[in-house]
Amino acid sequence: MRVDGWGLVVETASASLQLGLLKDKVPFIGVRWDADYQHGEKLVVLTQQLIHEAGIEWRDIQYVVYHQGPGSHTGLRIGLTAVKAWSLSLGWHLYCVPLMYALYQWAAKVLPHRDRVFTFWETKKALWYGQLWNEGIAETTPMLLSAQEWAEKAHDALWVGNHPEARLYLEEISWKLIADAAHTLNPRTTPTEIAEAVPLYFREFIPTQRKA
Repeated sequence: MRVDGWGLVVETASASLQLGLLKDKVPFIGVRWDADYQHGEKLVVLTQQLIHEAGIEWRDIQYVVYHQGPGSHTGLRIGLTAVKAWSLSLGWHLYCVPLMYALYQWAAKVLPHRDRVFTFWETKKALWYGQLWNEGIAETTPMLLSAQEWAEKAHDALWVGNHPEARLYLEEISWKLIADAAHTLNPRTTPTEIAEAVPLYFREFIPTQRKA
């Protein structure tokens, strides 16, 4: 990740909208909007407010970090539409950060030198979206399974997630966590790479088809 210059962080996967600015890779200022799922109405307005408060212009930003999910279907699509448009029109680099990857990077920083790590996020239906890691390499693809199924698969791993049984517990995802994980990823830099970015959902997403 480029360590110089300004970067914007966009977190729209949750009920709350979070935005942040990074200066030379370090968190500089952030804003949070807690009215549930008003991302579409507030994203551009709050981004402009954040940029104004930092005393910079849109042209000063060099990259944007996007929380890729999983999370709210609508929130993820709103966020991705915005970061794609800004990246393509303003020449920004785009960093897409999956939630499971962000959780693993946090665990590696807080409790390093662990062989197996289980990152997960409990959904509203009590299913866990999770992934197993072994010495920094993904051991499984992200999957949505029951708590019992994951307990059997990850009984010997360090648990990292939003359930009290986790050794490393966190209640929600913050824009700073997403920004920190982006430091170890490569950006999307070409128009084709940026256009091909997609959100990650808890389940496969099939758009609703309506008859005209």
